[in-house]
Amino acid sequence: MPNIQDVADQIDARLDQISANTANTAQNTADIRTRLDQTNNRLAQINNTLAAGFSNLSQGLFAILQVQLVALELLEQNRKQNDTIICELRHANQLLCNIMRKFGRQLRLSEATLKAALRIEGIAERAHCCEAGDYDRGLETLKRIEECCPPKPLPDEACPEACPAPQYREHQPGGLDWKPLPSPRQNDPIG
Repeated sequence: MPNIQDVADQIDARLDQISANTANTAQNTADIRTRLDQTNNRLAQINNTLAAGFSNLSQGLFAILQVQLVALELLEQNRKQNDTIICELRHANQLLCNIMRKFGRQLRLSEATLKAALRIEGIAERAHCCEAGDYDRGLETLKRIEECCPPKPLPDEACPEACPAPQYREHQPGGLDWKPLPSPRQNDPIG
């Protein structure tokens, strides 16, 4: 049977072991707390970085949106100008087509009139040579009268209405003065 001293030594050894284990547990708890503090600091830095990044991203997207709105306005202005150009081209095409038709009719009429006039003049000069001389003198007199008192000119044909020219109103977008936010300061080194 063990004596009291042996039992006391065993109890003392067990108390030393419990004390050592408690010290180790306290040290491990302090290490865990330190690491948790470091993790919390890292998470706070990540949170600050994400918040700044999100803010930068949202401001940058706003600036891009404003630039795209300006681009859309410029495209709309360009479309209006193209509509005006197409309108002008249609009017010009219509006028040229009408002029070509009138010139074609006038040319055919002039050629037919010239043939008829030459034929009649040739017949009349053979049949009435004295009258032909009188006619030539009458033409000369008419020419002098027209030099003195010219006839009124025929009025010009009306042109199509002018196509409306679009008015451009320049748009100043917001957000063009955007600059990224500075990176968040890091309190503790990560390691």
